[in-house]
Amino acid sequence: MIGQLSSGDATAIMRAAKWFAGRCGMHEDDLRQETFARLLAGKRHVRRNFDFAREVGGIIQSIAWEEIKLVKAGRREVRPTPDGISAPALVDPSPSPEALAASSRDDAAMLSEIGRLIDGDEQLQLLVEGICDKMRGEELQKLLDVDVKGLDTVRKRLRRRLQGAFPKGLGL
Repeated sequence: MIGQLSSGDATAIMRAAKWFAGRCGMHEDDLRQETFARLLAGKRHVRRNFDFAREVGGIIQSIAWEEIKLVKAGRREVRPTPDGISAPALVDPSPSPEALAASSRDDAAMLSEIGRLIDGDEQLQLLVEGICDKMRGEELQKLLDVDVKGLDTVRKRLRRRLQGAFPKGLGL
């Protein structure tokens, strides 16, 4: 399909796919292929009298953003290879045991200093523990037993305490 486009449109679409591929973790060819597959299936539409390459670039951006959200949520779709057997070994996205050990060693000084700063404030301690356990949004609200505004208030309190203690950033 891309061979039937003008060279300017084809170049713009390939550049958009390459740029967004570097941000979402998909290969640029897969991103471009998924865009055209959705266009041909009727799941996405290009408005009439608009720049085609720009519209397709918007679809590429949307697909890349969906991919980023899925990866962050840990719900990325696993796509089988076409032949089903000759697939390269998939890399496990979770950190290796060595990386976890190094991370805990590297972060230990910073976490102990933060722990000292929030000692005695149960809400801030729960917030930091929740963040370390990769909790977000509603999970943190349930942990702290607060609503959205309450969570924002606790986060601001933590941010202010850290900025007051480390005005130039964490230089540990």
